[in-house]
Amino acid sequence: MEENIDILLATYNGEKYIKEQIESILNQTYKNINLIISDDCSTDNTRKILTEYTQKDKRITVYFQNENQGYIKNFEFLLKQVKNPYYMLSDQDDVWLPEKIALQVAEAAKYPQEVPLLVY
Repeated sequence: MEENIDILLATYNGEKYIKEQIESILNQTYKNINLIISDDCSTDNTRKILTEYTQKDKRITVYFQNENQGYIKNFEFLLKQVKNPYYMLSDQDDVWLPEKIALQVAEAAKYPQEVPLLVY
């Protein structure tokens, strides 16, 4: 059975890149993911784009912040939403290669669960 992975994506005025990044995450060869997004009060079309994606894929959860917190607090908020032993951080202007998650999970599986682990 595949581990469930939480992907944490912080956004702010990312309409230029956000679709490409979300698609690169959803199109991973590793499918057992939850994409958790926190938008930090975007003023462009980012919120609209995120809302459209939540309607397309049940693996996506979006939080819309009421006040701009800055990226550090936005990621701190996301870290509090983690429900699984494995999680990954993502910036809104990243693009992930299709096997990124699968390769990282395979590498992590080589080590005992008790060992603190960072795979990149």
